[in-house]
Amino acid sequence: MSDNQHDIFFARIEQNIRQHAKHQRITLSELAAGIDMTEAGFYKMLSTESIKVKTLRKIAEFLKIPIHTFFGEFVSPRGSAQSPSWKPDQIGITESHAEYAAERDGLKRQIELLESQIADKNKIIELLSR
Repeated sequence: MSDNQHDIFFARIEQNIRQHAKHQRITLSELAAGIDMTEAGFYKMLSTESIKVKTLRKIAEFLKIPIHTFFGEFVSPRGSAQSPSWKPDQIGITESHAEYAAERDGLKRQIELLESQIADKNKIIELLSR
C-alpha cells in the first residue's frame, strides 16, 4: 500500500470513528474513557495512525456498531450516506472471490491430508499397543 493509500485508509477510519461518536452524541473523551484509554493516548493513536484491530473492536462495541463500518462510507441510521473519498482498489482491496475460493480449497486439501495422517498414526499406535 502506498503512503497515499495508507493515509486515505487511516483517514477514513478516523473520520468514521469521529462521525459515529458525534452521531451518538459521545465525545471522543467519553469514547476514550469507555474503552479504557486516556484521552491523550486516544488522540495520539488517531494522529499516529496506529489503531490496532483490538482497539477498533473495543470502539465498535462501545458504539454498538459492527467493526466493518469503520472501513466504508459513513451511513447514518437515517440512511443518508456521505460520498466515499476512497475506493477499495485504492487501499489494496482488489482480491477476487476466485482467489479466496482457490485458497480455501487448498486449505481443505491440507486438512484432509492431515486427517489422513492422524488416522494412519492412530492405526500404528493401535498395532503397537497389541
